[in-house]
Amino acid sequence: MTTATHTTTVTAAPSGAPVLFRTDRATLAHALTTVGVGLARRPALPMLGGVLLDGRDGDLTLTATDLETVATVRVPAAAPTPGRVLIDHTEATKLLGALVKGRRKRDADAAPVTVRTTDDGTAVLELGGYTMPVTTYAAEDFPTLPATPPTVAEVDRERFTTDARRVLVATGTDDTLPMAMGVQMHLTSGTLTLAGTDRYRLAVAELAATTTTDERAVFFPTPVLSAALKHATAERVRVGIGNDGGAGEWVSLVCGALTVITRPVEAQFPAYERLFPEVTATARADRDALTQATARAAAALEAKKHTSRDKHGHRTAAQVALTVDPAGTVSIAPVLGEHADAVTAPAHPAVVGGAGEPMRVLFSAPYLRDALTVLDGDTVLFQLATPTHPVLLTGAGGHAYRHLLMPVRQPKS
Repeated sequence: MTTATHTTTVTAAPSGAPVLFRTDRATLAHALTTVGVGLARRPALPMLGGVLLDGRDGDLTLTATDLETVATVRVPAAAPTPGRVLIDHTEATKLLGALVKGRRKRDADAAPVTVRTTDDGTAVLELGGYTMPVTTYAAEDFPTLPATPPTVAEVDRERFTTDARRVLVATGTDDTLPMAMGVQMHLTSGTLTLAGTDRYRLAVAELAATTTTDERAVFFPTPVLSAALKHATAERVRVGIGNDGGAGEWVSLVCGALTVITRPVEAQFPAYERLFPEVTATARADRDALTQATARAAAALEAKKHTSRDKHGHRTAAQVALTVDPAGTVSIAPVLGEHADAVTAPAHPAVVGGAGEPMRVLFSAPYLRDALTVLDGDTVLFQLATPTHPVLLTGAGGHAYRHLLMPVRQPKS
């Protein structure tokens, strides 16, 4: 299967040719919000703050790009005449709200809206009896866009969005660590595996997929994926990978009328299978009860105004201790530096195996809470090796979704 793609050059409508698009306010507002996935936040060039409205074959396509990401959404039957116009995204979005201010939402959403051009090429927006000009840029200055890469995997949208959000929990925001800024999409025959890490936790989800390529892996940027998931609503998601001539690799996500194309993150993902512990003890307990116990422990530390510090003296997140008792209980308690012996916490029933004596492991409270929250099912299974080795958490899905947590190093007594 070839991964070569071509590029599509955007051209302006013929000189003097009128542009006319019609839809309802809710549809246009939603389309503008959706293509915001690719919009430049602080555009170096004014036209990068624009959205291209392209009428072709009766449909209207909206496109925005920051040169690294391209977002496109199609609005069917909204372009009675062909043509292109490039308008300011922020201004158009605000006008759609301003011109129906005070009206009932249902009436405002259903209000017809028209975007057309005047004789001099300026775009105007007509809504609610108002006609307002919109800042217009030269469509011919819009960047050359990559074609959508060929599909390499197709998956159920609901399963994909659920598991992708779970994996995103374990990624980071430190842009000096590229590995933490992407979700690895690893393709094998019939399977798409999503994985993310910020070095302190690791999440892995395996999805059944229709695949069209040999084993392959690519990093999808976490901010783009997170934003795209909010607008993926069709039944299926298609993932594509392609090479834009000599300009480098692109990865895409297509779901219904939404297409997002972006540059993959260049990073080396760890061989994470070796990180999973050689289990010596397990404990299965009620997930909701432990989630609440973690929240209470963190709240108690906040009430005490207790902060932890690492070996360099830097403030760290609140810490909680998970204690697995071979008698058949687990507990989650706040960790205090001084007066630690005075802290106790309720024991929760658990099915414990392999533990010859109580095992106590320290975690970052927010990390443990996040892990417990994203697991599925009524129970959580902790798989432990030693108090200093990573701990594996799984829910009802078992091997299909795994969440690995690095423990906090316990102070020497």
